[in-house]
Amino acid sequence: MKKVYNVFSYLTIGILAVCLLSSVLLRLLYDAEFKAVLTPSMEPELPVGSLLVILPTEYEHLKKGDDITYVRDESLTLVTHRIVEKDDKTRCLTTRGIANNINDFPTSYENVVGKVCLCIPMFGYFLIWTDTAWGKLIAVAAVTALTTLSLTAHGHRIEEKNKNGSLDGMPQNK
Repeated sequence: MKKVYNVFSYLTIGILAVCLLSSVLLRLLYDAEFKAVLTPSMEPELPVGSLLVILPTEYEHLKKGDDITYVRDESLTLVTHRIVEKDDKTRCLTTRGIANNINDFPTSYENVVGKVCLCIPMFGYFLIWTDTAWGKLIAVAAVTALTTLSLTAHGHRIEEKNKNGSLDGMPQNK
């Protein structure tokens, strides 16, 4: 049972560390944004609760069929929809949600946050949850508890080894 616990705790901490490091590197190196899908307008390709990785993209690299996130209005509402028309003269993009049957009003390229480069289903719920005060508090407490438990278990294993000469508590024959 101890082995299963140790593998689980190291695996959990490892996954959390890789996720945290990856998100920090993506943000620093590529100016990535992380957003959660809140509405079903882009289903089935971008389901509600998905985590989106959005990278800034030059106008020239955007094309019809790309999914982009842009600021819709003065209240800074973000929308992620698919480009259905691109007007190079005005640098405006017309978008539409996959599940919608009408186009959105055209938006200027200056309103574009970036292009959706990765969609990870279900992971957006964690982002939504940690965007609340209670979510942040619970997430920090959970990571702290897992780290403490893992380090404590590791410390007990070292003590057992030093006391008995082995990890399983049985003395070693010399």
